[in-house]
Amino acid sequence: MPQIIESRYRVLDIDEDDIMLNEIADTGLPVHVNKELEEYSDELQSIIDEVKIGNIVEAEIQSESITQKDDTWKFIELEITDETRFHFIQGADTHSSHVEQLNQIANEAGEDTVRTTISSGGEPVGLITVGKDQGDKFWNGLRMGTNTHEFDIQSLQPIDDPPYEVIYARTSDEEQLVIYQFAEIGTRTAQAIVSANSEE
Repeated sequence: MPQIIESRYRVLDIDEDDIMLNEIADTGLPVHVNKELEEYSDELQSIIDEVKIGNIVEAEIQSESITQKDDTWKFIELEITDETRFHFIQGADTHSSHVEQLNQIANEAGEDTVRTTISSGGEPVGLITVGKDQGDKFWNGLRMGTNTHEFDIQSLQPIDDPPYEVIYARTSDEEQLVIYQFAEIGTRTAQAIVSANSEE
């Protein structure tokens, strides 16, 4: 007998076949949901095709078996409720000038992690956090959602309402992790960072 779950999910990855969802209210393992099936209606398929990494979706999903929780699931219903976007960039060595300034502050203060506000025209538009890389397990946890993104994203709420754009950038020497959080999608700075670094 199949299992059916209806909940709110953060979209953490999209590959050729599946969409990886992580339930926002739960810290359990993410689920993989079929991106294309013949049984999907044209309307449902068109919504699936619009999903981006970082979005929050309200979804009803169904597993093939109640006993195998790691099976690939399928969508029954889907609605995109927040168009926030994530980028995970491995080998990101081209950064804004803010990063070098933060490195100097961190070195002078002896801190592992430093954060600053990004402003444009005197108004805050986002945040940059620079910290020491915490290894493959932490990085993979970010990708898989076991290291939650929700607390970080909440720090943007005083600036503006979602959707947001967040870039997780790991340097090629795996010594530094830079997190850019923008209170709106498609800023020139975000586009420049993404285009200057190769995404996985």
